[in-house]
Amino acid sequence: MAIYLDHNAGAPLRDEVKAVIASFLGEEMANPSSVHRAGQRARRALERARDQVASLIGADSRQIVFTSGGTESNNLAIRGIAAAAASRRRIVSSATEHSSVLAPLADLAHHGFEVVRVAPDFSGSIALERVIEKIDESAALVTLALANAELGSILEAAPIVAAARHAGARLHLDAAQAAGRIPIDVDALGCDLMTLSGHKLGAPAGIGALFIRDPTLLAPQILGGPQETGVRAGTPNLLGAVAFGVAAEVAMDTMAEEARRLEVLAASLLQRLSATIPGLCLNGPATGRLPNTLNLTFPGVLGESVLIALDLEGVQVSMGSACAAGAVEPSHVLLAMGLSAAAARSSLRISLGWNTTAAEVAEAAQIMARVWRRVASSEPFAAEALR
Repeated sequence: MAIYLDHNAGAPLRDEVKAVIASFLGEEMANPSSVHRAGQRARRALERARDQVASLIGADSRQIVFTSGGTESNNLAIRGIAAAAASRRRIVSSATEHSSVLAPLADLAHHGFEVVRVAPDFSGSIALERVIEKIDESAALVTLALANAELGSILEAAPIVAAARHAGARLHLDAAQAAGRIPIDVDALGCDLMTLSGHKLGAPAGIGALFIRDPTLLAPQILGGPQETGVRAGTPNLLGAVAFGVAAEVAMDTMAEEARRLEVLAASLLQRLSATIPGLCLNGPATGRLPNTLNLTFPGVLGESVLIALDLEGVQVSMGSACAAGAVEPSHVLLAMGLSAAAARSSLRISLGWNTTAAEVAEAAQIMARVWRRVASSEPFAAEALR
């Protein structure tokens, strides 16, 4: 039985989600835009899901637009604001964002936007003053992760919100990793847009959402119909939305208890590994981090070698963002915070979740220590490759 410790890439389907999918598949699935009875039943199911997702972040359901996932939500937020920006041509972000933020920003830079990417400090945290000093009246958008996908570091958003409001810029927060793991209230945060992703919470991949405080702020990027308040055309993924709604509701109901449980498990895993692997290093802040996330440098080995060996032993982790899977280049997040290429190549991300048990953590710690010793002793050229 595999020990799955890659929840930041995607969580296994929750039992409640499996149940609602099975139940829903037994019913007639119609288009929510149709006016007949089946269509109206579908519409009620869609709006119920919208209510559930909105409740997760303290939003009004009318402010939730369903998308195909976090990547589309990030693109819609960034490109939508840029397209409606008029004379404002600056976008402020960081060097540690997810690829679904970095890629559209790079494309906008190619088309004449000034994209400012603020570097983090050595703990991986974004220096607030460095972000704020870049926000002026030429800024159309500030786009930052509420919680970093690789480190789990949590953004202190309030000062940035105030600076963005003062300058008249819009604020987008990528909460794909944060939602369901830490309490979120969009009104308290004051952001204009927020990205959500269903499969981080135990829903299927292929469903996400974008919180939009005011739909007139951004230009639609998918055209062809009036669905989703005219912001995102196309027949919605009804089954995905229903599953997302259930996952969001369960995550909200269990959040406080789960956060405490996962924090204890993560601390236990770190303590066990530190006691058995000399030189093991935690990347990211010691506090102000998602309770489920550990990014660790395993000294003297190639991270991909350890990852493969762990997989063969039944422990599943990652080297960083799942969107970079297959790449052997060092993590851009770790490099941006000042780690050497060698240390970045030796690092793995471990992310716990709703189905992680204490017994699995204890077993995984033993396997990781054993695998590290074996890989370190069997790769005589590893030290040279890491220089």
